[in-house]
Amino acid sequence: MKTKKLFTSLAAAVMLSAGLAGTGMAMGQPVHAAGTTQSSNTKTGTVSVKHRTVSATVNSDNPKLVVVAKDQTNTDQIDSKDQIDSNYTKGQTINVLWSTEAKQGDKTVTLYYIENRTINGKDSFVFIPSTDVTTSGNVPTESAFVEQANNDVKAIQDAYKRSLQYITVTPKSKKGAKIYYAYKKSKKSKKITFAASKKTIKYGKKYKSSMIVKNGKTRYVYIGKKRYVKQSALKIVSAKYAPLNLPDDLKNLIVEN
Repeated sequence: MKTKKLFTSLAAAVMLSAGLAGTGMAMGQPVHAAGTTQSSNTKTGTVSVKHRTVSATVNSDNPKLVVVAKDQTNTDQIDSKDQIDSNYTKGQTINVLWSTEAKQGDKTVTLYYIENRTINGKDSFVFIPSTDVTTSGNVPTESAFVEQANNDVKAIQDAYKRSLQYITVTPKSKKGAKIYYAYKKSKKSKKITFAASKKTIKYGKKYKSSMIVKNGKTRYVYIGKKRYVKQSALKIVSAKYAPLNLPDDLKNLIVEN
């Protein structure tokens, strides 16, 4: 029977589970987690990880924005047909995420990505030329932005795993879930066997657990009083975490829903 690191692995089931599958999938969208809560109290919810942004001040009224459809084949060359009005006003502050370069006639222009938007029925990237804004800091390249976002998600994942104190579970089935007991066949035996009892835990009833054990290919969740229930028969209602040990810049990226 293996217990080492298994509760940590169980945390993965209620943990942040997100990656950036290429910039085309991830831009402008929060990274979502599955059924996690970071709080001094136990509750259910989800956690989203925001992307880092750089604030930018608009230099003049109604600068033109550059639109690039996701299915556009030539994304390195832009012209007037790729431009739309912004309705931004001089002095307005907007957020930009990453930068790229494109050809505009004979010139190379730097564009800052703002958001995804549906334009003329197409899912499109929306950019603002770098000359139309003054940024508060350096704007990362697209690849650097994605790398940083992945690093942020991983750091937050790891922090949640370390801070998980216990989970609350309940049976999936309305019939409840069967209770198992662990025993050794003899005093000298090192092997632990799990035997099903005739007892069940009731549907709707909740149990706290801070231990999961693995026996063969089956995992059992300990619910107290020497009782175990198969993990496959349970669903996680909530999880309690200790305060996260993270720097403020990462804490500020976490959104509890």
